[in-house]
Amino acid sequence: MNTATAAIEPSIIVLSILGSIASYAFYGFAVSSIFKKAGLAVWPAWVPVFNVWRLLQLGGQKGWWVLVGLIPIVGTLVYLVFLIMAGINIQTGFGKPGVFYLLALLLTPAWYGILAWDGSRWNPRHVPVVPASGLASSVS
Repeated sequence: MNTATAAIEPSIIVLSILGSIASYAFYGFAVSSIFKKAGLAVWPAWVPVFNVWRLLQLGGQKGWWVLVGLIPIVGTLVYLVFLIMAGINIQTGFGKPGVFYLLALLLTPAWYGILAWDGSRWNPRHVPVVPASGLASSVS
């Protein structure tokens, strides 16, 4: 290994760590804002895996589908189908049209950001399956 390569590697690692922290923070703030707008407790937005579980529930799906996603290939595909269905229900609950989901597929951070911080109000046409313990009013 030459000295130029040795000098680059630590900076790549540091940039990767900083990028990961920034992505996690953006996702956490966006999902917590979505949960708040929907009347849910916001702390699950910061818990890995459970935040997706709660998003599935908010979108009218069973949260345990996230565990099905751990099964290679078939489980992952089934999980993605239910995640997409939940995402469409969530955006519809915020008054966005179905075609808006293309933004989720092409530019996911923008999709989360718009749902989190635009002026839309939560008015779902579906029934979220979030338990009463997940609602903001039940958290003291």
